[in-house]
Amino acid sequence: MKISTSKLLSTFALGVAAMLTYAPPSFAQAAHGIAAVVNDDVITTYDLRQRSLFMMATQGIEPTEEAKRQILAQAMRNLVDEKLQIQEARKYDQTISDEAVANGVRNIISRNGISVEEFANRLAQAGISISTLQDQVRSEIAWQRIIGGLYGSRIRISDAQIDETLTRVSANADKPSYRVAEIYIEATPDIGGMNGAMQGAEAMIEQLGQGVPFQILARQFSSAPSSAKGGDIGWIREGELREEVNIVLTQMEKGQISKPIPVPGGVYVVALVDKRISTSETFYNLNQINYQITDQSELPAAKAALKAAAAAAKSCDTLKKDVAGIEGVGTSEMGEIRAGDLTEDILAVLAATNVGEVSTPMATGSSLVSVMVCDRTVRGSGIPSRDEVENRLLAQQEAQASRRHLRNLRRKATIVSR
Repeated sequence: MKISTSKLLSTFALGVAAMLTYAPPSFAQAAHGIAAVVNDDVITTYDLRQRSLFMMATQGIEPTEEAKRQILAQAMRNLVDEKLQIQEARKYDQTISDEAVANGVRNIISRNGISVEEFANRLAQAGISISTLQDQVRSEIAWQRIIGGLYGSRIRISDAQIDETLTRVSANADKPSYRVAEIYIEATPDIGGMNGAMQGAEAMIEQLGQGVPFQILARQFSSAPSSAKGGDIGWIREGELREEVNIVLTQMEKGQISKPIPVPGGVYVVALVDKRISTSETFYNLNQINYQITDQSELPAAKAALKAAAAAAKSCDTLKKDVAGIEGVGTSEMGEIRAGDLTEDILAVLAATNVGEVSTPMATGSSLVSVMVCDRTVRGSGIPSRDEVENRLLAQQEAQASRRHLRNLRRKATIVSR
């Protein structure tokens, strides 16, 4: 999803001309009037005009009245959100240095093989200040710090969540994995709810069809945290995204853009950048707890003993000691076993047992057996590590917290448009 530099630069003149041609006289002339007040902070008509010009210029949108209205509305929404984010940063005494902003701007622009100086000069020739991009980057950095500070320490990813994800990944190992980019239009009241979100998604698809780079639109219009990366969410496996998106994704071809995908709360547009098929295998490290039985009359006692053993078991390392006082119970180390060497019945029991837990009892010949899952690993091409899965789950929960927090700030804020 790399932006074409020649495309980006060649669209400046078209975008700026479009805004100057179609902007109302009052909008063009009142360069430093008040466009909106967000709590105690002012958004000037100059700010709104600069952001609108920047968005039009970098997207090369056909200069229609509808396009102009959409750009102005989105520019205003972005500026309001940025004011709320910066206000929240001030509330928690967060100061974003000019150096941090400069590095952020440099990272964005350098991906396209152009220097910041050349980019700023091109903007200046079109009457646009580089500060409009700097302001956007400053608010992004501030918001990342706020969300990390407020929610980072509260979010806990359990071993059970990681195990569940890895189990799902393993189950889908022979199915395609996808490199995906996304645009998410949140169905907020100020854009007309779901109808407005659907119209916005359709507008995104139309602009993509006209050659506007996906990552440009994602950065400016997407409500998802991935907007800061141009919508790129990296490689995911079938079943990892929400069901509505997954169904569409499995029917797409490489390089294709989806139709609008409505979900509760908004609408997605996704791009399938690439796809691949990889293979994997699950390995279990197990300890066994067993109870020998000679006839069925001993079955109740065996079940009771294994239940007591499961309650007493603290870890695989201490298992033998933990159950030593329970009559009739023995233990043994089974070591590492490939999933492919186990029966479907045993795999079903293991799938329902988290690492560090004891399974439900299983009858095997003259014994009733439970197993303690010491470790579960998935190996193979393209299989994420436990740390990678944990980081992905953390990012998903932080994204949800980010959306909730910003939505709450909007609800509580006093926003007056002029």
